[in-house]
Amino acid sequence: METSKERSLEEINEILNLAKLNESDVKCTSQVIYFTDKKLHENNYRLLQLDSHLLNEVCEGNTLYIKGNDDDEVVICSDNRTFHVTDAETSNSLLLVNNVIFGNNIKDNVDEGKKISKIEVCGIFYEYLEAVVGKPHLKRLIQLLQDCVYKGPELEFEVDKQKLITIEELNDIIQASSKEIEVALNSMNVVIIDEKVRLLDFEYHFRVLSYMLKLIDENSWQLDEIDYEETIDALGDLVPREVICCLFDKYADNSKIIDGLQLYRYKENEVCKFFAQVLLHGAGKFNLKDFLQAWKESVPEGMAPDEEMLYGIAIIDRKTNPNVVWAFDESSLPDNITERFKTLFETKEKWRVPEISPYIKCFATEKVDVNALLAKHARSSKVDGVKYYSAKHGK
Repeated sequence: METSKERSLEEINEILNLAKLNESDVKCTSQVIYFTDKKLHENNYRLLQLDSHLLNEVCEGNTLYIKGNDDDEVVICSDNRTFHVTDAETSNSLLLVNNVIFGNNIKDNVDEGKKISKIEVCGIFYEYLEAVVGKPHLKRLIQLLQDCVYKGPELEFEVDKQKLITIEELNDIIQASSKEIEVALNSMNVVIIDEKVRLLDFEYHFRVLSYMLKLIDENSWQLDEIDYEETIDALGDLVPREVICCLFDKYADNSKIIDGLQLYRYKENEVCKFFAQVLLHGAGKFNLKDFLQAWKESVPEGMAPDEEMLYGIAIIDRKTNPNVVWAFDESSLPDNITERFKTLFETKEKWRVPEISPYIKCFATEKVDVNALLAKHARSSKVDGVKYYSAKHGK
């Protein structure tokens, strides 16, 4: 189409006649599309397709964050989700136009007669960007916090203060939504000290928790009658308040109120799992019978360790004589799902669903649950009526 020549009302009416339409069948304002005189492909625009969640965020005026270094995959984050941005092609040309008016917004005014509105095409595209909901990229979070380990006030002189980081700075750096970062931090045993995010040293974590649990015997408390303020006061000279509060939040739940005082109970599952990790830490393969006895003796009286508590942190091998157990933490596995399944089946030939679930649930989504992941990446079999999963192409 020649851009120098503009259509007249007569030409428009002639086109309507060819289309077997009457003037009364169309709006009073006719929009005529012209291609720009400039080169259509020399622009800095990219088209981005939004799903309903992202579109709703934009319509409500919420902020979206584009995150990533120059060599990273680009992601877009809302406050609670992460979207991976990928290239997509279309077989239809996509035209970018200025000032087009859509049907219901065209005002018909018969008295003013017919009008012509000139619409210019300023870009043409054969591909666009697509934002697909995906998993957050959290590996950099772990790497950053490994430089921020807190081992207690007496060892703070060893810490490079320049490497300490705030939650706000993590939100700027990590390719994940603020909610996903919060969830990840809650699972990583971190504490906020002087507004900096610090990863608790494993041995220091064990020392402080042991102090806290020792108060149960010293004060003759019942397991569901733990006094929060007394715990803080008793350990105040030994441990920073921030650390005690952090571990109390992690390991304690509300239990009852006596004389207006809120009391707490320690979470049996969480306490027992941590003491299992302590026993298995650096121990290699452990005689299962000896481990179970040592585990039972290490936890507070009244708590009962159970083998199911080991799911996600350790593996039991009953094919050996004697049976053995060893540490096998989910965080040590590959981030790629195919490589993770390969490692799992190399480590243990057959898994029951409860055993393998903690190692793969991070890949589950609203549409694809753990069972669907197993159906895709493993094969099932039954032994004595119990379902097991093994390598898809194994023997």
